[in-house]
Amino acid sequence: MRSLFFIGAELSIKKLVWVKWKHTLASKDKGDLGVSSLFAFNRALMFKWVWHFITQGSSLWARVIKALHGYDEKIGKKVKSCYPSLWLDIIHEVEMFKSRGIDLVSLIHSKLGNGANTSFWEVAWRWESPFKSLFPRLYALETKKKIDVASKFSHSGLDVSFRRPPRGGFKLQQFEHMKEKVEECILADMMDRWFWALEGSSEFTITSVRKMIDDFMLPKVSSKTC
Repeated sequence: MRSLFFIGAELSIKKLVWVKWKHTLASKDKGDLGVSSLFAFNRALMFKWVWHFITQGSSLWARVIKALHGYDEKIGKKVKSCYPSLWLDIIHEVEMFKSRGIDLVSLIHSKLGNGANTSFWEVAWRWESPFKSLFPRLYALETKKKIDVASKFSHSGLDVSFRRPPRGGFKLQQFEHMKEKVEECILADMMDRWFWALEGSSEFTITSVRKMIDDFMLPKVSSKTC
């Protein structure tokens, strides 16, 4: 129906089409017309809720999601819901894209300021992955898994809130590695903030997500349109 509207055709009348619909949808950067697909646009709208959830974690609606689905909110996990849930439907779509090579969540980065609003373990504030994923054995020792960066830095050592000090072997090696990276960080007198890696302005846009999905999933042509 949308393709008929685009070329000004009617259901009862056949009209010659010079360009395949998939090439009409794909972006101009890839040599097509750049109309964009509703599939990509709808998924970009859905992912906007994930962006808001991560960047507005203390908001009322985000706290409701955490109360219903647990503090990790199922982001980054394969989920099977035994009851209707719009949030889990969104997470399912995000994981589907990740399995196809489009990791949207990894494009949400934290820029550290004073560290008061950034989770030490659960946010990728130092590397592309959070510390809980990079150092799982140290995370298992942590008694304050929700501790923010500022509070962690205020301690006399990174292992103060551990159940026991990491001793010998791989745990100690992980601890020394983490400590080396953390010691390079200096907190600033400004609020923490989030940025979107696909945009030069660092601001999240639905257009950037839609274009990324279309560029990945729609066909490419050899010559660009004018």
